Amino acid sequence: MRRALKLGGLQLARARAPRAGAETVRVSTSHPGGSFVELGPVTGIDGRGCGDDGIRGKHDAAVGDLMNNAFAMGGTHVQVLALYEPRQMGKCFVNVYRVSGTAYRDSSAAAPARAGGDVVQSLRDLQTMRAQGAITQQEFEKLKAKLVQ
Repeated sequence: MRRALKLGGLQLARARAPRAGAETVRVSTSHPGGSFVELGPVTGIDGRGCGDDGIRGKHDAAVGDLMNNAFAMGGTHVQVLALYEPRQMGKCFVNVYRVSGTAYRDSSAAAPARAGGDVVQSLRDLQTMRAQGAITQQEFEKLKAKLVQ
């Protein structure tokens, strides 16, 4: 579990480094090119809660989470489509930083080893992503179907 720093009543999340192998995932706003195969939607999140009682999300940690999630899918590239920074919503300051995009794999290169090394671990990773709200139930079912093929 990540630890948080407390600064003036506000907790700041410590940046989460990408897992081994996930640091190779390239993140950009451009399409990776014709030799890449689309794997599906991917999201990285950091932070939680409302106001001073929550943990303020950080851009670097959300991107690290995005890289981890793309790598768990077998991705080598993510095209970022949307950034949602912590913001005021009604009476609550939402602390979540979310980066959403599309994961791709280079079809001309050998497929990377999946995080965890097997289908069971990949399914656990998907379940965690769904529980954290990083992917929807529909996205979970689509990605699960690809894993068990």
